Order: sequence, then C-alpha cells, then structure tokens
Amino acid sequence: MRRQLLLGGALALLVVLPLSIKALRVSEQKAVEVVTVEKRAITPSILASGILAFGSQVTLVSEVLARVDEVLVTEGSSVRRGQVLLRLESESLHAEIAQLTAARRQAELAVDRQRIRLEAAVSKLKRNEELHRHGMVDSLRFDDLASEVHLAEVELRNSQEAVRQSSALLAQAQLRLTKTEVRAPIDGIVTAVSIKRGETAVPSAMSIAGGSLMVVADTRQLYAEIQVDESDIARVTADHAATIVPVAFPDRLLKGRVESIALTPRQTPGQSRTYPVRIRLDPVLDLKFHPGMSARADIATAATAQRLSVPLQAIQYEGPSGASKANVFVVENSTVRKRAIEAGISDDSYQEVVKGLNADDVVVVGPAKTLRFLREGERVQTRPGALKTAALGQPPAAEASR
Repeated sequence: MRRQLLLGGALALLVVLPLSIKALRVSEQKAVEVVTVEKRAITPSILASGILAFGSQVTLVSEVLARVDEVLVTEGSSVRRGQVLLRLESESLHAEIAQLTAARRQAELAVDRQRIRLEAAVSKLKRNEELHRHGMVDSLRFDDLASEVHLAEVELRNSQEAVRQSSALLAQAQLRLTKTEVRAPIDGIVTAVSIKRGETAVPSAMSIAGGSLMVVADTRQLYAEIQVDESDIARVTADHAATIVPVAFPDRLLKGRVESIALTPRQTPGQSRTYPVRIRLDPVLDLKFHPGMSARADIATAATAQRLSVPLQAIQYEGPSGASKANVFVVENSTVRKRAIEAGISDDSYQEVVKGLNADDVVVVGPAKTLRFLREGERVQTRPGALKTAALGQPPAAEASR
C-alpha cells in the first residue's frame, strides 16, 4: 500500500511540475505593445507658433486735431472704399478758410494796384525819355523816373508772391477740411472703433487716447503670421503646405501655403531670433475668426514619401546629447532583442529607418513605462499597439526623451 502511494505521488509530481514551470515562465513575461515595420507616408515638417490675421488691416488715425462730431459705423459694419466712417468738427476750419479767402482777395487787389502803378510809371518814363534826349529833362530827374519803374516792378512781384502764399495757405486749410471726414481706405469690415462722439481726435502715431480712431480689415482672405526659429528657416520655402491650429479652436485644422518669408529676423531680448513667415489660409466658412488669435503651425518642409519607418515612441536614445544612438526592441520568438538603427527623416508620428530593420520586423512601442525598463533577452507577451500621435505644436515623445 505504501509503495502504491509513493508511486502515485511520483506520477503526480511528474505531471504538475512541468505545468508549474510553464505557468511560472508565463507569469514572468512582460506585456508589451508592438507594431510591424513597414513603409508609411512620412511628411517632414517643423513646428512654430504665431497669430491669425486678416489679409489687409488698416488702423485709421486722425490727421487733424478736432472733436468727433459723428461716428457713422459700429464694430462689424461692412464698408466700401471711400465711404465716410467718421466726421470731425469743421466749424473752425470753415472760418479759417473764409479768412484766408478774404486775405487772398486782398492780395489780388494789391496786385492790381501795383500793376496800375507800374503802368503809370512806365508811361511817365516814356514821356520824359524824348525830353531827356533833347536836354529838356536833366539826367537826375530821368534816373529817378527809371528807378520808380524798377521799384514798381519789384512791388508788383512782391504782391504776386503774396497771392501765391495766400493761395497755398487756403489750399492747406481746404485739405485739412477734407480730412475732417475719415473715409474707408479699403473694402472690408470695421473690426474696432476706438473713439466716441465728443472725444478729441489727436494726430499721433503713439498709443494715446484719441490717437487711434478705428480699424478696417479686408476679411476676404485669412493669413497666419508665424515666427519660425532661425535653426529651421532654411528648410522653409514659398508654397510649402502648412496646417494651422488656432489655440481657441484646437479641434480645427486650417490648411494653407507659405506665401512669403521675411528676409530680416526679429529678436526678443532673452529669446532666439525668429523669421516671420506669412501663410495664406484656404477659405474657411464657419470659423469665428478673430485677428490676433494665437495659433500653432505645422509647416511641411518636403513632399510626402513612402519610407520604411517605426512610430516615434518605439525609439530609445543612448549616449550624450548630440551624439546619442537610436535603438529599438525587436521581438523574436517572444524575446526582445535590442537593435541599433540609423534614423532618417521624420514627421509628428513616424521616424524613417535607414538601416537596422527590415520590413515585417516586430518592434515594441509601449507601454512607455515598460519600454523604459525593458532589457535585452526578456520574454514578452505581445499585443497590437496603438499609435500615439504627437499633438500639433508639442514635441514628439521620442524627441522629448532625448
């Protein structure tokens, strides 16, 4: 009986022990997410930030110092080029024009008077010229008559210059009168009205009360004005495609193309130099657009290409910054092997692999915590991984981990 019990126990041990070892090995495997290496569309791009703007926007300022009599538009009003938007007080200018008109008439009368005097002096000189030749008028008297003619000519020219001066002053006053009516310089929409009736308009380019009257914008064309870092500007050229995301509407992707690139940089103290890039946006019908809105831009720097690639989160970097080596973990027979790769171009989601991997290789992409502490030769359980696309305007996970 005892012998039978020992034999049964041995048989049970032979059955249970392999199963236990297998279960222990399974429990030691790490769960990882994997993707297959294959060719994917990669669009190299750079990220930058800026603001949204209308195609043309004009800030109207007063050219004369005067009180506001009428404001004929409000924010949001549609206007046509040449339309009167605002009227300034003009009574004082009308009075000045009347005064200058009278002064010019007086100057014209003075010209007429001097012309008569000149004609009389010339006639008198001619009558005495014949008498002087016959010795009936002495030379001193004749010279006095000639001097009177020259003096009359000078006084006539002086009166004529006074007429010109009066005419110029009158023209200036009439020009100032026309500037009491502020007109729209372009077709568009009034986006801001900065002054009210009764306030004083001040001719000034500075940001002081009364210095700005209103803003008129051409809303038919929208732009993004983006600041691109000097380290990236060499890769941007005109007509490059771009995707714009307004901060106020993070779920909206606006499409456009680079229209112009500034030749000179801008530099803010404490920051690197940037170059303004103007991106012309495709028409947008249902976007509540406000100029000056902050926006992020993803500017394509090359055409889309099909390249052998892996997700950015699959790549780990080792070594000092600037000389780091890129590695991935490849799954072979439920075991991970570290593989050095040579990286090529990239976009927000994928990194091209120039060397080190073949199509259909299986690489680990996550979870991030597991991938960080994964070691060569560890056994894993695999499941399909989900691509974690970097948010527009944020650095990809692989870049952030360098």
